[in-house]
Amino acid sequence: MSIHTRFSELYAQCKNYFCEAEPEAQVIVNENDLAFERAESEKEQILQGFGNLENLAIHRKISEAMLDWDTFLMHGAVVAVDQSAYMFTAVSGTGKSTHIQKWLENAPGAYVVNGDKPLIKITDSEAIACGTPWCGKEKWGTNAMVPLKAIVLMERGENNEIKEISFGEAFSFLLQQTYRPSDPEKMKKTLTLLSKLNSRVRFYRFVFNNLKDDAFSVSYQALTGNNK
Repeated sequence: MSIHTRFSELYAQCKNYFCEAEPEAQVIVNENDLAFERAESEKEQILQGFGNLENLAIHRKISEAMLDWDTFLMHGAVVAVDQSAYMFTAVSGTGKSTHIQKWLENAPGAYVVNGDKPLIKITDSEAIACGTPWCGKEKWGTNAMVPLKAIVLMERGENNEIKEISFGEAFSFLLQQTYRPSDPEKMKKTLTLLSKLNSRVRFYRFVFNNLKDDAFSVSYQALTGNNK
């Protein structure tokens, strides 16, 4: 994918994703795109410079373009161990990054595929978590595609408890965490792809307390089947 940008920051951000192949799509941002991002930022009372506005617009356009490759964007952090990926998703500020850090410190060979906004590719048989240059304030990310085995819905609690749930139980929250295009046809495609997770990954609800010693072991054992 070719990206046309007026600001040098994006080149540095994307340096691990440069590719010599012929692009299959291109992203060009115009003044209307910048105006839209400015209005969206103002709704959240965030003041953005032109570079950030362009970055947001480019990311939005890429996310919508990837639907043509059966790939959609979801908010969450994806950690990989032994060629399997696990997504932790929660409301911002819940503590998922702190929990992912526990995996990095305690699970041998663990690494982050994307710390904030991974792309999820749906194939005939599996879902695949994909790294991108847009990976959160911690800049946790890897240029990799790893089979996604489970999605974990996180919520704070007194103790650490995790249980498997159905796709139906998870759907409402998954939809909230999925990028939803304004275009009706693109939204329809997004919902179709989201529904296909049902037969491709497992779903868990994780009530957690990062301050307790078993925070890592409870999620690690449930998701991987390994004792730690």
